[in-house]
Amino acid sequence: MSKNYIDNKRFEELIVLYLDKPRVYEEELFSLFDLLISNVMTAFNFSVEADDAKQECFLLILKTLQNFNPKQGSAFNYFTTVILNNLKLIYTKNKKYLEKIKNYEELKGYRGPTQT
Repeated sequence: MSKNYIDNKRFEELIVLYLDKPRVYEEELFSLFDLLISNVMTAFNFSVEADDAKQECFLLILKTLQNFNPKQGSAFNYFTTVILNNLKLIYTKNKKYLEKIKNYEELKGYRGPTQT
């Protein structure tokens, strides 16, 4: 198996086991979440600060972990969607923020740092 591969069956087992005994399965489960977040960020090439985006994705995963229901779909699909939607939100917020900064600088006639 590739080091970038996530076995969905094991992934779903770990989620159920983690919800029952978090300390025992935390490291293995969160290494899979780390891999999933990294794979999504790489595949979709989001222009976001990687460490901040990864932290926000982990926080959202912690909030939504209880909501996962294996009867309604696979863990891989569910959490990929959660991560992807969160990254889109982060990207959009960042883009709007940068546009506001640019507009403000243009309004104030900012010319950037001067060179000496």
